[in-house]
Amino acid sequence: MSATNPAPGRIIKKANYTKGKRNILGWALLIICSPILLLVDAVRPQGSKKIIYANIWLMLIVFILIAALYFFTETKASQLERLLGGYFSFSEATIPVSSEIQEIIYENAIISNVSPQLVMAVIQVESSFNPVARSSKGACGLMQITPLVWKHYNPNSKCDGRHLPGSPDHGKDCIFNIEINIATGVRYLKDLISYYQGEIGRALEAYNAGLTNVDLERIRPKYRETRVYLQRIGRLLAPDSRERFLELYNFKMMCKTIFHWLLFLALILWAILLFWVIKRLNKTS
Repeated sequence: MSATNPAPGRIIKKANYTKGKRNILGWALLIICSPILLLVDAVRPQGSKKIIYANIWLMLIVFILIAALYFFTETKASQLERLLGGYFSFSEATIPVSSEIQEIIYENAIISNVSPQLVMAVIQVESSFNPVARSSKGACGLMQITPLVWKHYNPNSKCDGRHLPGSPDHGKDCIFNIEINIATGVRYLKDLISYYQGEIGRALEAYNAGLTNVDLERIRPKYRETRVYLQRIGRLLAPDSRERFLELYNFKMMCKTIFHWLLFLALILWAILLFWVIKRLNKTS
């Protein structure tokens, strides 16, 4: 009994499928390796169209990833803003505050149209409600006001904001005075929120790290200290919001890190392409 030979059509289809699969894998490998190959191609006598096409495809893919990641990160940022903006789900039990300080906070928060719970969270994280707290960087009082911020909002004050608690004591006109310290901090926080067009998360970053540093963060990753600061703020939310906040925040930070690396990769790809173009123009001239 003779063995049955497979149909010729099936052999051809299988061969075409295998060839097609190899072509796809070959192009994928070519696209991935195209930056290195393009550098080699730049010094060769004859250029390869395949390599330049592969490099253009890689640049297009990176651009699409950057755009998609940007809009995705903005969506997550909006969800974070809603959680921070809805600070009335704040966990009252997490912050022990005297009724006197609470009244001062509420009075100033209402005047500036800022959530009083948000102000209390900032004070808790900044100074743990210690009115004579002074950081190594010179930030003073409950809301850790720096001398520069102090003089900006209190230009006529006799206090320069650079002294230790109680030496000298300027009375109510002092950076360590509870009322004026809170009033200054709330006004500063409100101005930061307005500056960032309602983005509370970015305003909190600027309150901790400084306005200039947060603006520079658009082109470089932010300080680790600031990331920890926002996480500590998030932990003061009520339990039902806290886990969601931390999950969204950590995911957003991961996306932003990938976003920065993709931007860096895009710059490298453009530099390689420019190098290739210059080399080719020199050879044709």
